[in-house]
Amino acid sequence: MLFPILLTLLTTAHALTPSPGCGKALPQGTSQGSTGASNTLTLTSSGRTRSFLLHVPTNYSPTSARGLIFSFHGRTRTAASQEVLSGFSDPFFNRDLLAVYPQGVDNQWQGDPEATTDDVAFTLDMIDYISARYCVDTDRIYATGKSNGGGFSANILPCNGTATQRIAAFASNSGAYYQEPVSGTCPAETVPIPCLPSRPIPLLTLHGTADTTIPYSGGSRRSKCLPSLPHFLQNWAFVNNFATSNATTQLYGNRVQKYEFGGQEGFLTGYRVEGLGHSWASTVGNSDSGVGTYLNATSVMMEFFGKHTLK
Repeated sequence: MLFPILLTLLTTAHALTPSPGCGKALPQGTSQGSTGASNTLTLTSSGRTRSFLLHVPTNYSPTSARGLIFSFHGRTRTAASQEVLSGFSDPFFNRDLLAVYPQGVDNQWQGDPEATTDDVAFTLDMIDYISARYCVDTDRIYATGKSNGGGFSANILPCNGTATQRIAAFASNSGAYYQEPVSGTCPAETVPIPCLPSRPIPLLTLHGTADTTIPYSGGSRRSKCLPSLPHFLQNWAFVNNFATSNATTQLYGNRVQKYEFGGQEGFLTGYRVEGLGHSWASTVGNSDSGVGTYLNATSVMMEFFGKHTLK
């Protein structure tokens, strides 16, 4: 009877909602460790076999429910490359949470102009699959991504009423937030951004001023319309029933601006990073860029996720 008592204490102390996988031994053959030690898993979603990498930290215990982070790769990239790029398997950034790196069909995600898959359903299926086999705190599930993966995690998933009942907070780095043009034109500062979440959404974006792939100022791309980042954030403020004005904090010698909406620190936040290209923000060079910038997107996101639960 030790385990039920321990789980009750954990639930009371940390307001956990443990998943059905709590109390189950790790599936046979499961690897634990940092980047490169993740497990390749498959499931059937919408009639198609889909795959993903699952990082299980070395301190994982089936009696301790822990959060779960989804990190979606950019278009043309892979789950393995996103694990290395985003670093959520690195104990320097993330000691305790499970991390998932899904693989997109044709290396792309719902929201891309060419994508035809239902990746929202795939994400919900992964939550069910992982929660049934591993000890997950279902109040602490998060989603982020880069470029097309960032567009999926910050523009598609958080606008789905079912997904927002399962995922606590959302983030994006260099996100591609494709919208439909207006009468054949792209008014980047006013293009409609339809969104119907089931609740106010905690959301974080990071974007560089030197991004020539998905420009900070938005514009036409691949027959679609990219909103400017200020418009994208102001639209989220509107969706969350916040004022569209924001508080601005200057960081790193005025080279990074932090915009916060709604008068709630860390709820709806955008980072404008001077000189950052279409890259995952990192203080050291990575596979996106050989040159580091002022901050680590992974650290910023981990701090952001730590502030939010479904409760």
